[in-house]
Amino acid sequence: QQFSRQFDSDMDELPAVRREVRSACLLEWGAGADDDALTQLELAVQEAATNIIRHAYGGEKNRPIRIDVRVEPEECRLTLYHEGKDFDPAAVIAPSFDGSRFGGFGQYLIGQCADQVRYIHNENGRHGIQLMKRRKFEPEGRKKMQLLVEKFNDVAVVTLHEEQLDAGNADDFRQSLAPVQQEFNKLIVDLGRVRFVDSRGCGAILSCLKHATEAGGDLRLCGVNKPVRTVFDLIRLHRICEICDTKEQAVQAFKK
Repeated sequence: QQFSRQFDSDMDELPAVRREVRSACLLEWGAGADDDALTQLELAVQEAATNIIRHAYGGEKNRPIRIDVRVEPEECRLTLYHEGKDFDPAAVIAPSFDGSRFGGFGQYLIGQCADQVRYIHNENGRHGIQLMKRRKFEPEGRKKMQLLVEKFNDVAVVTLHEEQLDAGNADDFRQSLAPVQQEFNKLIVDLGRVRFVDSRGCGAILSCLKHATEAGGDLRLCGVNKPVRTVFDLIRLHRICEICDTKEQAVQAFKK
């Protein structure tokens, strides 16, 4: 099942969009559709579209938003495109759960409800957000790897929302990057929030680098903090993997 439609940047349009997404999933998945998964997908669509209306278009109505939806046997992938202001998800401050500050909950909910989130920057003059939701809802258990994926043309930028990359989550890191590397062979990993890396974490990075180079691409690192850089220097990682100061520099390096 797949469909595309354009709708106006009006909050009143969103209930119909949510219903169409749910209906497409039900047609493809039938009795195998999990209501919790569908509810989470609807919420992610609602929050993503709301962010476009409020922030990309500044609340202006009658601006175009396009949604492309493709439902496959095991997952739903959809993309919301807009022509408004580009959005830097890394600049959003995490929400406060003690009531001391409002804001940031939309992006937080998107990350919690979707199994994969990608931000698209300047693709044919448009920006957007791509969401993927698996058919089956997986009950909460082991905390999943927190990743943010952004798309800059043919380059994927993956930001880790983790404070460590070590033996406890190195395998999760590789598994989480696998679907990204199936689509992109040019990859940037932003480690700006990572404060600790051990040998297993380094091994996971090297494994992803090997996968990228074998596919004819490359992997670069950016935003590396001093404690992490010390570890990388000890194993001379910089000799085989380019390390850039910022995400922007890493993206530009792929254009050379």
